[in-house]
Amino acid sequence: MKQFGIACSIFILMWVIGLVATPVFALSERSTVSPLSSSAQASSGEEIVLDCKYPVISSYAGSYFSWDINLSYNGGKTPKLFDLKVTVPEGFLYTISPGYGESGEIKAIRLDPEKTYPDTVKVTMRSYIWVVPEPGEYSVTVEASSGTLKSTLELKAVVTAKYDLDMEPIGGRFNTQATSGKDNFFKVEVINSGTADVDKIVFSSRVRGTPPGWSITFTPEKIDTLKVGDKREVEVNIKPANKTIAGDYMVNLSCEPEAKNAFASAEIRVTVLTPTVWGWVGVGIVVLVVVGLVFMFMRLGRR
Repeated sequence: MKQFGIACSIFILMWVIGLVATPVFALSERSTVSPLSSSAQASSGEEIVLDCKYPVISSYAGSYFSWDINLSYNGGKTPKLFDLKVTVPEGFLYTISPGYGESGEIKAIRLDPEKTYPDTVKVTMRSYIWVVPEPGEYSVTVEASSGTLKSTLELKAVVTAKYDLDMEPIGGRFNTQATSGKDNFFKVEVINSGTADVDKIVFSSRVRGTPPGWSITFTPEKIDTLKVGDKREVEVNIKPANKTIAGDYMVNLSCEPEAKNAFASAEIRVTVLTPTVWGWVGVGIVVLVVVGLVFMFMRLGRR
């Protein structure tokens, strides 16, 4: 009986110890886990967001590409400085400038998480002057970062071919002389100043005031293909009508491909001279008139 009482006492003592130990362990576990969970949640809620209304822009080679980038900083407690970086394809350069009202280039921007509207920066890209990019799509990446917090935005520049022609007189003189009724040759040069080959170039002309009977022809009559940067010499035969009055006339020479995606022209001042034979005829008429007058005076003088 005594032994039974001792066993009961030991059992009761162990039960009491168990009741006390369990709450102490649970309290210790809560006090260590709860603060770690709160810290992780605050870190995951912090973000930088980049956005662009028109991320894909198309233009011809040699022109500028420009995007307005909106930046929003969310989840932070105080303003934070973000470094800005742009990755462009080889052969291009870029600038970052304030979006509105300010000038100059920037490399970083301070964002306030309390702002209810985004800040804006302008990213501008163009090719080097001596580089002519091939037509196609080019990827551009904009990145904003502050420590481990960062975000990127993918943009795209679509480069299209630029079709362009120039026409210049050989020797640089935009004036010439022509004799009415005769062939008068003048030379011009057609230049492909674009970024793509131009095919099937045809010529045309117009005389200001459209006097009748003028003939203007080109040799060659057309150019099948003119590659980028190439030049082609063209001979122009300007033949005024036989009875064209002597004086200055403006002649417009032009060329364009059949696709009509390029155009060039040159305005030439043509000084028309009368043929030499008509000059001698005029001199002869004057001489006859003078001789006639002298003869008449001599006859009248005898009377």
